[in-house]
Amino acid sequence: MEDTCFDQLKLGDERVLSAYFNRHGRALLLFAYRIVADASLAEELVQDAYVKLWAARHRLESDAHIKSFLYRTTRNACIDHLRSTDYRMQAVSGESLAENSIQTDSDLLARMIHAETLQLVYAEVKKLSPTQQQVFKLTFVEGLTTEEICSQLEMTANAVFIARSKALATLKRVFKDTDLFLCLTFYALMERSADFPTLT
Repeated sequence: MEDTCFDQLKLGDERVLSAYFNRHGRALLLFAYRIVADASLAEELVQDAYVKLWAARHRLESDAHIKSFLYRTTRNACIDHLRSTDYRMQAVSGESLAENSIQTDSDLLARMIHAETLQLVYAEVKKLSPTQQQVFKLTFVEGLTTEEICSQLEMTANAVFIARSKALATLKRVFKDTDLFLCLTFYALMERSADFPTLT
């Protein structure tokens, strides 16, 4: 499937861009947002990365090259934006925000992995039952107590406990080799941001 998409891209089939956006778009958005802390800007920079991908399609060597190209292009665009406004940050704090945001290859890889893991968390949360999603978000995003959740959802404490336990058990099963607590913490921070689009 990946080879087919890559071949279609090289041949100039614009429709295949949507497949690559579905594959990497959400993780790239999270990746960019962590750097620029602005959801609208992050979305714009990611869209630009796909425009550049299309323009550079003839130079790409493999499907894996596409992923690397998208992350590096997005990272560079984020840093270019920070540099363009950096003089304001330096005037306030005396520090260069752009220079502090420049990452080594190992830093870039770590952020790629983290963004893609978080994308998986979003995807798995969406697979939970509606009740489990509600209890999960009220617990880990809103920080409500069991009593408050019971009142808001008109559920018993036992029902809330069961829904939360099932949700966590599902996520632990999927992310058994990952630091689930870290993922949930960052998930909650992203969801609480008024600037970042929440799950529907």
